Amino acid sequence: MKIPLWLIALLFVGYSIWAANFWHNYQVRHCCGDAAAVTETSGAPLFRWNTEKPESDANFPDWKKALLAKGGQGDTLVITGWYRAGETDGEKLALARAASIRDLLAPELPAGRVRLAAKTVQDSLAEGSKALESASFTWSKMVLKKEDSAIIESDKDVILLFPFNSTEKDRDPKVDAYLKQLCEKNVSSNATFNVVGHTDNVGSDEENMAMGLARAKSVARILTSNGIAANRIQTSSKGKSEPVADNSTDAGRQQNRRVVITVNR
Repeated sequence: MKIPLWLIALLFVGYSIWAANFWHNYQVRHCCGDAAAVTETSGAPLFRWNTEKPESDANFPDWKKALLAKGGQGDTLVITGWYRAGETDGEKLALARAASIRDLLAPELPAGRVRLAAKTVQDSLAEGSKALESASFTWSKMVLKKEDSAIIESDKDVILLFPFNSTEKDRDPKVDAYLKQLCEKNVSSNATFNVVGHTDNVGSDEENMAMGLARAKSVARILTSNGIAANRIQTSSKGKSEPVADNSTDAGRQQNRRVVITVNR
């Protein structure tokens, strides 16, 4: 029986591919260690038995960025640390794990926007086993009444949320006290303040530009009254041009009625 040339060619190509892969794997195993040991990780914090600190992971920055992107302006992250039966000081250990992750999320996520919790789980983490995930993460949405204001800190900025149609934040004692403290930290430095007002989409472009500027200037007046020289403060307005939330809902519009203070040190 004569074998067709096309079948011979097909078998030759298949053998060549197999041989190339075999040789590559052989080289990796003998020159660079076991290839199976080289694995891609998600970057999520992994803990070994009875340890408070997670393993170092080069992919953690990407994981952190993805986690923070899931939270909205002013939202609180609940970090629930896990512990297993047999681990020392179970609940205390779980809270310590949650706290260590909280610290790794700073300064992008300030500690004031993080809550810690603990729970017990059943899985394969045991003494001598490989590190496993030992925490879960839930974003808690910020809920405000229409007439409420709020202070939101981030790694670079301070965001003040305004009640509907309002410009004067000095009527809110907690905001006034916060800004006073901010000034005390920076009055003796060379820091400058960039204060930008924003609005929701209710009203015309001109009205919202004016409203945003009025809000920025009201904050600037508090800064100057607490010792910051006027020439260290720059005010401007973006009006309704840079929303951070959906203007079709009351909650979204409130997120957009804001002043952003950036301290340039």
